[in-house]
Amino acid sequence: MNILVTGGCGFIGQNLIKKLTELNHNITVFDAKKTELESSNINYIIGNFENIENYINIFDNIDIVYHLISTTTPNNDRHKIEFDIRTNLIPAIKLLNICTDKKVKKIIFASSGGSIYGNYGNKHKEKDLPKPYYAYAINKFAIENYLESFYKFENLDYTVLRITNPYGKNHINKKQGLINVLIEKLLKGEQIEIYGNGKIERDYIYIDDVINALILSINSTKHKIFNISTGKSASINKILKIIQNLSGIKPNIKYLPEREFDIQKNVLDNSLAKKELNWKPEISLEKGIEILLKG
Repeated sequence: MNILVTGGCGFIGQNLIKKLTELNHNITVFDAKKTELESSNINYIIGNFENIENYINIFDNIDIVYHLISTTTPNNDRHKIEFDIRTNLIPAIKLLNICTDKKVKKIIFASSGGSIYGNYGNKHKEKDLPKPYYAYAINKFAIENYLESFYKFENLDYTVLRITNPYGKNHINKKQGLINVLIEKLLKGEQIEIYGNGKIERDYIYIDDVINALILSINSTKHKIFNISTGKSASINKILKIIQNLSGIKPNIKYLPEREFDIQKNVLDNSLAKKELNWKPEISLEKGIEILLKG
């Protein structure tokens, strides 16, 4: 298939395009930079997502679009709201218009299972009403709704994956992605700063399991939104303990005041993805951390 990946040079994107090349798809990667991964069936397009309409020709003969680009991370800075809308939401709507005009068969969107449901501790299901309360999550939810609108009125097919907290190889963000950041700081002998008391719980999923779900989404038809998670949560303190036990290195931890916007517990029900995508997470938290520690 002819596949376009927006944000193909990010953490999820790099792992995805590597898998797509192994499956012999023809890949166009749109991003602000280029990765070191070279292949005869990868075409890199360097550009600014805000001006995606200037690159309309790259959509010719594209079957599937993976939309992974995000210019922001979760925060409560009101001064970044307009930036988030300008660089994420508005270009995403442009993208949907282009996909419609170019007769793209399907768009697969990487949404946020880690922030979109809001701050309550039950195991979230896709039918639960999302309660995003900062710009990053609000924009993710808005894009989901625009996807449904384009599906209803323009017949543009889509699948949304609400991914929890991915970690694993090819991680490049030094500020986001707790497990990767903790391991890197530990191995470098740097102090680890934790906001709050370390009891915040998240549903962490290894990147290979995320990529498998993204690949399987190409052929999904019945349901449009899937939680991609392990269905289990772990606290920061527990993760630090696992890392210490596996590495034999005691981390130097500094606890900082709790951040107001941090969700206290987040865990997602993944039964729908298991049933409809024939997918399940294969790599446990301990195994994933062990893989990373071994390099």
